Amino acid sequence: MAHNFPKISAPFGRKTPKDRLVDPSIYAKPWVEHLRGVKFHASEKIDGTSVGIVWDGERISFVGHTEKSEFCPRYLDYLKANFATAEFESVIEEIFSDTPVTIYGEGISKDYNVHYGFPEGNFIMYDVQNEGGTFYNREPVREIAAKLALITPYEEMMTLDEAIEFVKSRPMSRLDPTKKMEGLVLRAPVEMYTNTGERIICKVKVKDFVDGVKDYKVD
Repeated sequence: MAHNFPKISAPFGRKTPKDRLVDPSIYAKPWVEHLRGVKFHASEKIDGTSVGIVWDGERISFVGHTEKSEFCPRYLDYLKANFATAEFESVIEEIFSDTPVTIYGEGISKDYNVHYGFPEGNFIMYDVQNEGGTFYNREPVREIAAKLALITPYEEMMTLDEAIEFVKSRPMSRLDPTKKMEGLVLRAPVEMYTNTGERIICKVKVKDFVDGVKDYKVD
């Protein structure tokens, strides 16, 4: 089972490499134009460090953005204290039995960018991937998060154009209302893949649509 985090692209390109803002008339992927009017699951993009909690059917381990990534010592201690325990493994086993899965999320700590009011650390769960490499639909992800007592990002249904208008308003983070929201991640209504196996997913970042934005600075 691969654990490298797939890159999530923006839905649009730029007219020139020097342009900071994207051009909504330039589609980064062919599917974007065809699905532009479809309601997506739009969830807050959290700025932390990529974390995968790996259940191999017997025990828990952790992976970063790639298998070679390393966590800072303080956050690794947080992961071990909260998730490498007999109690947590018992709940994982109750949910998944001996089926291998990876639970993906953002690691929050004062050592990583914005700690969103969790200076001692947290794990914001957003995806579950099965052994075959496909991802769970949103409702099962939320149900699993509830069973594991994990936080998931704010989410609502939006079309791509609605998501663009939302980020243009420079919204505050729903995780920490004292911080600006970085943007949204849009996932298909049900998990969908292109004919080449690429997952239907994109990110809509505030700074790609609003000039002069510095993330998380409150006016």
